[in-house]
Amino acid sequence: MELQNVRRIAVFKMRNIGDVLMTTPVLRALRETFPDAKITAIVNSGTEAMLAHNPHIDEVLVYQRKLHHNALLGRLAYEFQFVRELRRRRFDLTIGFTEGDRTAWYTIFIRARYRLGTAHYTVGKYDPRRRIYNLPMPFSPPTLHEVEKHFYLLEQAGLKLKSTTPGNLCLVIPDDHRAWAKNELTPLRPAPVIHVHPVSRWLWKCWKDESMAAVIDWLQTERQARVIVTTGPIERERQRARDIVSLCRTKPLFYDGNLSLTQTAALTAASDAYFGVDTAPMHMAAAVGVPVIALFGPTHARNWGPWTPLVRVLSHGCPCYETRSRACDWSQVRACLASIAVEEAQAALDEVLAARKNPALP
Repeated sequence: MELQNVRRIAVFKMRNIGDVLMTTPVLRALRETFPDAKITAIVNSGTEAMLAHNPHIDEVLVYQRKLHHNALLGRLAYEFQFVRELRRRRFDLTIGFTEGDRTAWYTIFIRARYRLGTAHYTVGKYDPRRRIYNLPMPFSPPTLHEVEKHFYLLEQAGLKLKSTTPGNLCLVIPDDHRAWAKNELTPLRPAPVIHVHPVSRWLWKCWKDESMAAVIDWLQTERQARVIVTTGPIERERQRARDIVSLCRTKPLFYDGNLSLTQTAALTAASDAYFGVDTAPMHMAAAVGVPVIALFGPTHARNWGPWTPLVRVLSHGCPCYETRSRACDWSQVRACLASIAVEEAQAALDEVLAARKNPALP
């Protein structure tokens, strides 16, 4: 690949919030490799906050997912307009980190000189989408973390980055949001503040409500910490979080789905630690540099764990992940999560609180 000829780069990551945030190390590496290129990230609506103010890209182009509910002619008109916006930028290089039809079709219409993308869904099966990419990326080894996978795919496709070692996640919090968060938590100080995000939009990632409430109460009564509880805006998430808070004997500061992603990140950055399930705020906590204690069940931490050295993962493994089949009852708290004891969470939180009192501790 003639790197000196690449002036405009499109990076597709049309997935969820945490997935977009985990592209930030490779975006940094692309900027180092192509310092004079204009880099555009293409993401789904609702995830763009993860790249707002990111210093390593020039532009975020947002695909409006909510328009899927519009009438057919309205959707077609929007798709035509979106493709026109892509083509207007005259990309030299497109990188499809999202497997699927949408990225493949957009790549066809862009007609870039260099087209990198995942060639197929299933190992060993032919997929005509591989014809779309002239620099196809193979499947990555199952042992790689999602952050590492981006680097591996580019290397295998023949794009040599200047930096091949993934750095930290990058999530920029504006000063006004940091000031707001500091003001919100000032009444709770000087006690340690623990940010608890107990619910994922995927409810099968959730711990037992009684266990989560017990940890919140223990923090506030036995460890004299103050707890803030956040939840996403989806009603089923909010109701699950309300149920947990209602089980608490103490009263945490509860934000009932009324925060933006940037506000949530600002509160995390102003806290002393994050405790919660595998969901977007967990990755945001890793990005802002606070200690993370994460509960994992059917998803595997080696692929999706918090990308930070300040992490403790509580997990007992799940046959659903190992066998790639639904071995558990997905309508209830998964056995792998239910088997995590309250005492395990308390021990991990005690380590964080001890380190806060004595920064010399590892």
